[in-house]
Amino acid sequence: MDKPGPKGMREHILTLTSSRVFDKLKELKSKVKEGDNFRKILIATMLVVIAGFLLGTYKINEVRTRAFVVYYGDDKVGIVRQEEEATKVVEEIKRELSNIYDIDIVLNKDISFEPTHAKDDLLSSKAEIHSNIKSKMTFLVSGYALLVDGEELGYTKKKEDLEYIIETLKDSHREEIDENSDIEEISFVEDVKIEKRDIPLNKIMDREELLDYIKTGGEEIKTHIVEVGESLWTIAKIYNVDVDDLISANSDKDPERLQIGDEIKLLRPKSLLTVETIERVQYTENTDYEVKVEYDDNMYKTEKKVKVKGEEGESQYIARIVRHNGVVVEKEILEEKVIRQPKDELIVQGTKELPKTAATGAFLMPTRGYISSRYGMRGGRMHRGLDIAAKTGTPIKAADGGRVTFVGRRGAYGNLVEIDHENGYVTRYAHCHTIKVKKGERVYKGQVIATVGNTGRSTGSHLHFEVIKNGKHQNPSNYVK
Repeated sequence: MDKPGPKGMREHILTLTSSRVFDKLKELKSKVKEGDNFRKILIATMLVVIAGFLLGTYKINEVRTRAFVVYYGDDKVGIVRQEEEATKVVEEIKRELSNIYDIDIVLNKDISFEPTHAKDDLLSSKAEIHSNIKSKMTFLVSGYALLVDGEELGYTKKKEDLEYIIETLKDSHREEIDENSDIEEISFVEDVKIEKRDIPLNKIMDREELLDYIKTGGEEIKTHIVEVGESLWTIAKIYNVDVDDLISANSDKDPERLQIGDEIKLLRPKSLLTVETIERVQYTENTDYEVKVEYDDNMYKTEKKVKVKGEEGESQYIARIVRHNGVVVEKEILEEKVIRQPKDELIVQGTKELPKTAATGAFLMPTRGYISSRYGMRGGRMHRGLDIAAKTGTPIKAADGGRVTFVGRRGAYGNLVEIDHENGYVTRYAHCHTIKVKKGERVYKGQVIATVGNTGRSTGSHLHFEVIKNGKHQNPSNYVK
């Protein structure tokens, strides 16, 4: 049924009022008959008519001024005559935002209404309500969340974007599998789900941006540019990191062949998701041979020789390999087929006790004194020994056991003793005062072989001591203290 308009309402009210007035007149007429004062009755009648008119006017005004205060959440945003005026504005705003962001918009506050009365000049225009709501709104968008073990890892506006990320991560490890392998399964170690959610707009990410975040763990990968003379070892020292971590983080670089200008990652990015691949692989592998020892009491303990050279065998395997982000975490041999048996190696080891004159492999300080000159450049020339200043006649001892190969005077060395330790090492003792051994004689470690002197090209009484390994001079300080 349609609601009566203002004019109809007035007629209805006036009809009711007239009816009441007639009733009153009848009542007055009967009272006149009873002898009441007619004048008083007439005044009362007029008051009743005026009251009825005022009541009718109030009713009409009450209907015409009905309105609603509009609230967005707890904020007052305007006054409207009809609720539909405000709800249409809200829908219009949602359509605008959806067109701008190309995504469904969800307002995180509700529109509510409170009845009131207001004259026309207090009502809010559509533009005012539109502006007031937008100025106070924060909104959510309808998108999709990537959940990892129940935790929200990232958001995109389309479900297809998260599906792309999941498949891209799997594909990157699928490509690493050897051509001789068959992938049985590829999945995530974590529980990975995609769910539709209402999300703040600023949390929505581009799919490539989210993919990169997952791959690197959200960490910024810092790099170092290789300069002249640098290696992974020097770079590790600069940044106080483990060189093995640098090698692992830069698996695409040869640690021994860095080029100037190469970019070196300073940390290995850690993925927020763990891709597990299970593969069945067939491969061949060399198998080690056993080493057997045969003892010979005619040889010294320090002597050994290979009597039969060992040879590696070869086997073919079928294995089940589990990898986490490309790193092998489990390997199970399913089948093994021997292609070639390994050949054992036979070593002959001496058991005879060493003679006293045998080399021990460790040198002692050949004389007592102080270091007057070290190994290295001196006066523009290379000084190839260690000078130990001491009084003339101070005993000089063999640094280790061996055979004397030279005794006598040799140019700038003056009086010289040379010992071959028969293990690749030779020692020389120069500027001697007296020599107490003969060529060909075997000497033991610590045996006195000469005394300190000042012969040859020498500026004072001292021992010039040299260490030679496989024909090349060494720094004696690396062998004696």
